[in-house]
Amino acid sequence: MDSGGFESDSGAELRAKCRQSRRNPRRPECEGTDGMNVSRNTETQANGELAHALRQRNPDWNARTVRAEPTRAIQLATPGTRTGASTRPDILVDPPHRQPVIVETEFAPASTVDKDATARLGTSLQSGGTGIEGVLSVILPERLRIGDLETIEDASFHYATHYLDIGGNGKRWPTGRAWLEGGVDDLADAIEYLSISERQLALGTEVLERVVREASYRLRQRASDRTLEGIARTLRQEPGKETERMAAAICVSAFVFHAAIEGKAGIPPLPLKSPVSKLSLLKAWEAILEVNYAIFGIACDVVAHMPSEIASWVMDLVVDAIPELTRLGATTYHDLTGRMFQTLIADRKFLATFYTLPESACFLAELAVDRLGVDWADNGAIEDLRVADFACGTGALLSATQRGIYRRHRRAGGDDKHLHQAMMERVLVGLDILPSATHLTCSMLSSTHPALVYGESQIHTLPYGIYGGRTHIGALDFLDSEHSFSLFATGESLGGRGVGCHSEHSVTIKDGSCDLVIMNPPFTRPTNHEAHHANIPVPSFAGFKTTHAEQAAMQRKLGRASRTFGSGHAGLASNFMDLAHRKLKDGGVLATVLPFALLRGKAWERTRETLAECYGDIHVTSIANSGGTTRAFSADTGMAECLVVATKRREAGYSTSYSNLAARPSTLLQAAVEARSAKQRAVIGDIRDAGAAGVRSSSVIDTVRDLAEGILRLPRQSRAISLPIVPLRVVAERGLVDRDINGGPTDRKKTGRPQGPFIVRSIHSREVPTYPMLWAHSANRERTFMVQPDCCGEPREGDETRAAERWNRAASRLHLNTDFRLNSQSLAMCLTLEMCLGGRAWPNVIPREQRYEMPLLLWSNSTLGLILFWWQGTRQQQGRARITITKVPELPVLDTRTLTEEQTDRCRAIFEQFKDRAFLPANEAYRDETRKALDRALFFGSPSVLQLDPGLEEGLDLLRNQWCAEPSVHGGKGTRIDTQ
Repeated sequence: MDSGGFESDSGAELRAKCRQSRRNPRRPECEGTDGMNVSRNTETQANGELAHALRQRNPDWNARTVRAEPTRAIQLATPGTRTGASTRPDILVDPPHRQPVIVETEFAPASTVDKDATARLGTSLQSGGTGIEGVLSVILPERLRIGDLETIEDASFHYATHYLDIGGNGKRWPTGRAWLEGGVDDLADAIEYLSISERQLALGTEVLERVVREASYRLRQRASDRTLEGIARTLRQEPGKETERMAAAICVSAFVFHAAIEGKAGIPPLPLKSPVSKLSLLKAWEAILEVNYAIFGIACDVVAHMPSEIASWVMDLVVDAIPELTRLGATTYHDLTGRMFQTLIADRKFLATFYTLPESACFLAELAVDRLGVDWADNGAIEDLRVADFACGTGALLSATQRGIYRRHRRAGGDDKHLHQAMMERVLVGLDILPSATHLTCSMLSSTHPALVYGESQIHTLPYGIYGGRTHIGALDFLDSEHSFSLFATGESLGGRGVGCHSEHSVTIKDGSCDLVIMNPPFTRPTNHEAHHANIPVPSFAGFKTTHAEQAAMQRKLGRASRTFGSGHAGLASNFMDLAHRKLKDGGVLATVLPFALLRGKAWERTRETLAECYGDIHVTSIANSGGTTRAFSADTGMAECLVVATKRREAGYSTSYSNLAARPSTLLQAAVEARSAKQRAVIGDIRDAGAAGVRSSSVIDTVRDLAEGILRLPRQSRAISLPIVPLRVVAERGLVDRDINGGPTDRKKTGRPQGPFIVRSIHSREVPTYPMLWAHSANRERTFMVQPDCCGEPREGDETRAAERWNRAASRLHLNTDFRLNSQSLAMCLTLEMCLGGRAWPNVIPREQRYEMPLLLWSNSTLGLILFWWQGTRQQQGRARITITKVPELPVLDTRTLTEEQTDRCRAIFEQFKDRAFLPANEAYRDETRKALDRALFFGSPSVLQLDPGLEEGLDLLRNQWCAEPSVHGGKGTRIDTQ
């Protein structure tokens, strides 16, 4: 058969040949275990059946676009070389609007399939010369060699992906000799992901970034302040470099989208002649708007603000880049277009709406869409869904959700083109307060099928601030209502009316109507504790130059809204969770990006309790890596984050599972694969006790969980030993909050005096202070058990009585390190020679009996004590564990009440033995001989305190090493244990 210059068998012909070969007596045979001859299938036959199975997975895959064993498909490497197997891939997948992908197969053990796949990278198709940048190597299971090939639908394959990076170098994933495992659906997924060229994506993004940067520079160089202010008003952003770049990005995206739909019915040609006429450009885009490609509306408004000469000068630069972008696939490979534009957005000051990375969005969307429980073959069921993002930003999460739904529909035999109109008009709801955000969101969603038109989308820009005498807080208006105004629907041209005017559009989102709410909400808090917000009364409402009065009014409106999750200390993210909770139906899915502090932070306690009470099957994903940015799922934040997926339900009794990634997914395929396996790797826990979050070693998790319950089961040890473990409050009291020692005028209005009776100052030379204090950290002077006071308290005038009262109430020798920098500090507890007050760094621990003092000190600085402290603390920053003073009473410690007088005396002797010995920082416990000796003195053999079996020491050594290898312990510091 000759098809477009290729010689190939159709799927039907290949299957017929396969069936004929099964009847052919000359077919290769082997002797079975029962002595009978068994027919053997060839790889050619298996490839034909696999190609047929793949064609059922995508409506664009048919006998012409998915071919098995096509001859002369690949260009010869050297002119004159004889045509042979090297020009005939096992399977070629070459649908329209995608990069071609080759599938190389081999029956197990498949010793050469990786080599064959790598050799395909960088070659070109005979027809059209398109380069091969993605190859899938597949190991065919042995059972397909012998038996019915029609069972291929149920077969499990090992496979790996091969692709070119930006430099044209071949890469393999998984790396090394690892393989992925899955069925035909998984192979189809891998092929679709490989059909988006990572190299072209990177190159295209570079071009887009250059064009946007240069176009915004031209705009800034020539445009008047009035023009720039007009553009800023249109985009509802403050004038400046970021706003100018956003304006340029919107114009470039409109040009690229125009190029993608050029030639469709009713679409005028793209004006590519220089100089570009502003009038002609606006006329063309307004004509497109009549066809209903709404995303051109904001682009029209931006261009309308530019004088004709400036518009031409800026747009000429964009026009010049279109051929290069076309060559890279930006105007033809539509998913590629969306990926390129998603990288152009920066974070928005004060609003803190960080850009969700496409890979992170894919991971979260895959976890969420899997829960929807829809018959993916049923168009009607899918079109009845409602999926909302109340802080849609660049549309990364909605786009990933859309792709996840479309892909599942294709795998079920459907054509997602038939869903597109309903998805855009009814299913996908995106809200934001920035026109640029809603423009980009709608662009991303439309780009999957740019040729298909639809009515008005459900992507809306919401009012923010005071309009028409009413206070608006964006999507959070829906906390009190099912209805709100839309300043304008996506793409609606304002026509000079001004951004502050209400249009006729309204948005209705009924309570209990959403099947899925997926979002990356703002994290800002409505307080001004942060130094960079010192002059801003309510930072979370400080966008768009809102006045102090407006900020206060917005905060009052938010304060009146009902709260289930919301907490002023947790910030706006918790309020957005309230909104999601209100709009989700029973059985609906919540999927959100949240600060890692959710899992242990005091401010998030209410949120955790609500999740436990109102949601089931809670799944939390975090990144167990060192560094700030590497633990984030967003592009612009340096803080650790987690992903939470949960199902709203009435009944109780569901657990929480935690999965911890070694690193953030680096490709969409990796994100999708890891999302599928996340639940399998997860450990079970409780959302109210999230110690397992961010921990790589399951062995550490298991051991420390048991230890907190009083059971010591060390790695590689079959025996479980009971240890007396209790909360610290049982054997000691906590000291004062530092504010109660030296706090300022917090309660002056009520009592006429500051909260704290002391002024804290340095100790003068040779001074013997009346009120010594251990106030701040200095790691190098805190290496031994004994630490000297560093400050003293001076009673405020007239406050001597309160000062003495607080001294008598809280002064002690024992102190707890509530802000423990594990990779620089050595001690969890320390001792002062004399009684003193502790500050924020070293609050007091007041033993209920004096004899508990030494055992608590020794236990807390043993390996087991350090690990329990780390487990109980929040680990928002790597290499650091924090326990708020209100959580100190819950810290698990040795039950010192159970110690005999002899054991207590032994603790005093150990203290005398170790009091002058220096400890290394906690993360170096693996090589700290002092720490190891302390462990032996406390735990193993005689005359240790607990006299455990010395044979258990090997297990503690392993646990110590595993703990020190945790990124949250070493924080990436060079002193970390070498695990290579």
